[in-house]
Amino acid sequence: MSDEWINCRLAIADCRWNDRDRQSPIGCRLSAIGYSLLAAAAILILTLMAPRAWGQETALTDDECLKCHGKESIAGMRPQALAAMVRIPAGQKPIERTSEEIARLYLSKEKMAASAHGQVACVSCHTGIEKLPHDETLTPIACQDCHAEAAKAVAAGPHGSSPSSGRRLPACSDCHGPTHEIRPIEQPRTFHEAESIVAACAQCHDEPDAQGLNPVQTYRENVHGDALFDKGLPFSATCVDCHGYHEVLPPTDPASPINPRKAPATCGRCHQGIEEVYFASVHGKNLLEGQAQAASCPSCHGSHGIGKVDQPFLLSVVRECSTCHLELGKSYLASYHGKATTLGYGSAAVCASCHGAHDILPPSDPASRVAPGNLQTTCGQCHQKVNRNFVKYIAHAEMTNRKKNPQVFYTWLAMTILLVSVLAVFIPHTILWFQRSLPSRLRNLRGHVGAPERERMVLRFPLIHRVTHFLVVVSFMGLVATGFPLKYSYAGWAREMAGLLGGIPTMRFIHRALALVTFIYAGLHVGFLIVFFHKHCPRPRRRFLFGPNSMIFSWKDFKDIAAMLRWFLWLGPRPRFDRWTYYEKFDYWGEIWGVLLIGGTGIILWAPTFFTRWLPGWVLNCAMVIHSIEALIAASIIFLAHFFNTHLRPEKLPLDMVMFTGQMPESEMQHERPLEYERLVATGALDQAIVDPVPLRWRVVGAIGGLAALLCGITLIVLAIKTELGQFIR
Repeated sequence: MSDEWINCRLAIADCRWNDRDRQSPIGCRLSAIGYSLLAAAAILILTLMAPRAWGQETALTDDECLKCHGKESIAGMRPQALAAMVRIPAGQKPIERTSEEIARLYLSKEKMAASAHGQVACVSCHTGIEKLPHDETLTPIACQDCHAEAAKAVAAGPHGSSPSSGRRLPACSDCHGPTHEIRPIEQPRTFHEAESIVAACAQCHDEPDAQGLNPVQTYRENVHGDALFDKGLPFSATCVDCHGYHEVLPPTDPASPINPRKAPATCGRCHQGIEEVYFASVHGKNLLEGQAQAASCPSCHGSHGIGKVDQPFLLSVVRECSTCHLELGKSYLASYHGKATTLGYGSAAVCASCHGAHDILPPSDPASRVAPGNLQTTCGQCHQKVNRNFVKYIAHAEMTNRKKNPQVFYTWLAMTILLVSVLAVFIPHTILWFQRSLPSRLRNLRGHVGAPERERMVLRFPLIHRVTHFLVVVSFMGLVATGFPLKYSYAGWAREMAGLLGGIPTMRFIHRALALVTFIYAGLHVGFLIVFFHKHCPRPRRRFLFGPNSMIFSWKDFKDIAAMLRWFLWLGPRPRFDRWTYYEKFDYWGEIWGVLLIGGTGIILWAPTFFTRWLPGWVLNCAMVIHSIEALIAASIIFLAHFFNTHLRPEKLPLDMVMFTGQMPESEMQHERPLEYERLVATGALDQAIVDPVPLRWRVVGAIGGLAALLCGITLIVLAIKTELGQFIR
């Protein structure tokens, strides 16, 4: 068939369906007679120059096909013009083609030659074409005639059976792309090809799965999708690299490349070297032995949502490991490492930090990172100067397991008994006091809050005591605010508070700085006591120690407790207190106990490798238990009992200013401390204790600071109680 004949037929087809006003390719306006003459000329040319074009049944060559499909003009023809180029059975309407379908009729000879089918003749795939023009409807291409194995694999998988969703089955071109431009598989994959693979799968799988996750969207956001779409790396893993090409099988099928048993080999095609390490680990050996639940690549890294091995991933490792190692996960989360990890501290040790990642071995294996002989090296990755005692720290201590951790258990038991005992005394004490004093406050709504300008003020606390108390308030509030988020790390409010405070590093710095403040005010008070007893203590000292001005408990305090209980129950009058009440003495000695116990264990935890030179490592576990529970006891006493006794009981509400100003109204002293007041009057010392009122501006500053401390303390203890009750209810 000659080029002249092809050009002529294209011209006829295009002109026949052009508008009457349009110039034809041969440069003239054709009338109905002109069309007939041109058609006759075409037949004459065909007869003389292309004798086999109309009936000779010899095999067509690719060049003959490209005389139509190899011309760019065919991509812009009108559907009616195209219909004139093919044979259409009588009475049948031409196929309506979209512009995209028409554009695909043009074939680049160069791209076809470079494709995987470059050496395959057109009629090898488009069977049934024996002469031109060919039928408008061609015989469907049967890829399986050449690719029988691939067709068999597709038929065996979900893509070869009718989908329940009603969608059509995917065709070869859906995944392989334009039929005439399929690249040879041995050639490096281009970015466009990799992108097309994901796009092909997205045609059906771009919807939430059974877990509510969109596989395609999740893939785009994972490390492989990021490498492909954001960094343009065509060799990044796509759907077919993991799921396979033709025989796509569900993960439950043993033959699937993403089956847990085969996943390491699948991932190992890209991540070379890790597969061998994995199969030498305890997880790999268990998998080879047929344990279906043994952890493999997807168990830790996930499937479509594979993320970077960065801090967020390392923090999530604990959750993944805990799905199998539940008890170990619980004990880890109860440790400092677990609490810090929960609060988002990426430098805290996670499972992989100690046990390894792909090379996890049982502790009994001498090569294991947590084998006794290797613990100093493993712990030394984070801790400096690790010694033999230090590694005796119980990483997965269970406080309530007496058989497994007897030292930690009995420490926990003793501290828990102390906590319950203290709360069992002071919570009823607070409730009883509230119900007893409320009627009096309702009768006297003003309470003891008077106008200092109209009443004489008695000095109760000198400057040294007020400064000490200020340091106590600041340090204690800060210590609780930075300690409670760590203690209750599993609570949502704890994570938010840790974020507001700047995270673990900032919280740790503040906590230790305020611990130093605690030691400073403790030293300041000890210094005061030494100077006082040496220079100012009345003689004989023994009488002072057990007198009314001493903080040592006396027999009168026990009688006051009994009298107070009778008053609570409306069975007797309120006891007459002297300078110090029994509950103030309890606060004083409780503060000393707390500084010694919390401060002592805090120092041990601050420098663990130093103290384990002489102490066994399990002492660190006990120190953490004591530090945590004693801190809760202290916070409970201060925020529940002390706040009520001093500020929130009805006759004092909303705030007692005496510790901020050091002064007490004379009438209040007569009511609150009648024995002290009478003694001052009797000895003539009252006039010496009368001072000028503190200026209003300083009283306002003190009130603002005091109310802020109250609000902070109440908020913290409410959050703690809510969290503790939530755990108890569970």
